[in-house]
Amino acid sequence: MKLLLAVSFLVILGFPYGRSFVAPVLSVCSRNDPNLEQCIINVVERIKPNVAAGDYGDGRAAPKMDPVFFKRLDITNGPGLQLNLTDVTIAGNSKFEVKRIRYNLDQRQFNITAVIPTLTIDGQYDLSMNILLMRAVGKGDFHLTLTDTVANLKMEYQVVPRGGKNYVRFNPIEMKLRFPKARFDLTGLFNGDKELEAFGNRAINENPNLLLDEVKPVFEKQLARIFTDISNSVVEGAEESELLPP
Repeated sequence: MKLLLAVSFLVILGFPYGRSFVAPVLSVCSRNDPNLEQCIINVVERIKPNVAAGDYGDGRAAPKMDPVFFKRLDITNGPGLQLNLTDVTIAGNSKFEVKRIRYNLDQRQFNITAVIPTLTIDGQYDLSMNILLMRAVGKGDFHLTLTDTVANLKMEYQVVPRGGKNYVRFNPIEMKLRFPKARFDLTGLFNGDKELEAFGNRAINENPNLLLDEVKPVFEKQLARIFTDISNSVVEGAEESELLPP
């Protein structure tokens, strides 16, 4: 989800992808720009299509960021909830809107807030949980639509001396998500009983946090891990002076 936003932020600052010059689609924001935040936001808006496709021009490529795939996610909260998600696809990341960027260059830290208007999540589920006074069980396809998702990312990097140069490497990134509006559609609830299936979906959608509060930490952890790996692949070979030139 916010995964794409943060990679956009990294590459527009001028990180080369294994080379010592900026990719053709990118432009650099000076660390001394009095409007640095707006400079970053403007460039991110311009290169969204390139980041979504993982194509920065001149044959330079990075992993595609939209959609994002997970093979399997397991969520357990005691006997009250057991949920397994498989073949998960998250789409809509590239439509993010940057709302705020705060930075402390001395501490090598950036905090980014963005809103993603619509995210769709599809896959297969295997669920056992309490809904009201009933035990809901089932397996099948699921579809989840998230509206106006808020993503907050805390990014810190360090410099790694090597061969007389100071290369950039990111620490594990912290990610927090907030879901103001969500709608689930689960097929196969209550082992295919159509009336109970409709009841179960209605009950979940009347209080979607029943599931979202359980799923969110797993999404945050997995997306942050993937993003950290991808970010470090994007900045490989980059010095701090290339990250934020004067």
